[in-house]
Amino acid sequence: MLEKKDNQILEAIKKGDSKVLERLYDENRQSFLIWATQLYQCEMEDAVEIYQKAYTILYLNVRNEKLTSLTSSIKTYLFSIGKNLFREKFRDKHNRLVNIEDVSNTNAINNQLDSNVLDNYQDEHQKELVRHLLNEIGDPCKKLLELMFIRGYSAEAVVREMGYSDERVVRKRKSLCLKKLREMVAEKKDSNFL
Repeated sequence: MLEKKDNQILEAIKKGDSKVLERLYDENRQSFLIWATQLYQCEMEDAVEIYQKAYTILYLNVRNEKLTSLTSSIKTYLFSIGKNLFREKFRDKHNRLVNIEDVSNTNAINNQLDSNVLDNYQDEHQKELVRHLLNEIGDPCKKLLELMFIRGYSAEAVVREMGYSDERVVRKRKSLCLKKLREMVAEKKDSNFL
């Protein structure tokens, strides 16, 4: 019965029902934040950031028809995305994030294999989201952000590549482009895209 209800929610999201989106966001937010802060011992700010990213990925998966039916509840799916985002967030700092679930699990090798598959899946979604937003933002912001964040160019290299006068101009342009990007995301959210 729960699975049928959750699949109906997926259909409503696909149709752009903003009330369903809002309710789903609100219903899962508090339990996700409690779960995240206790399990990963992170700051509330990090938990909120990860929740918003996980919710966005869930939304995009439904809208892009990568998720058309569920084998678990929406909440389980959302928390699974969150778990992978936490692993990714803390991977650089700690090489491998250890949490209560990992310590109690005796089948670590299989979990690591599953985790790698899910991590690769998650990386693809993030890359797709970035590509989508960069296409919408247009040049010169698109080129500048691609050079800095995708190709890893330094400010000095961007000066040479794009013909700016100095690194201060690059930093200022980058700041303005990121601000524009944030506004685009907020605009989509306000127009029930998100």
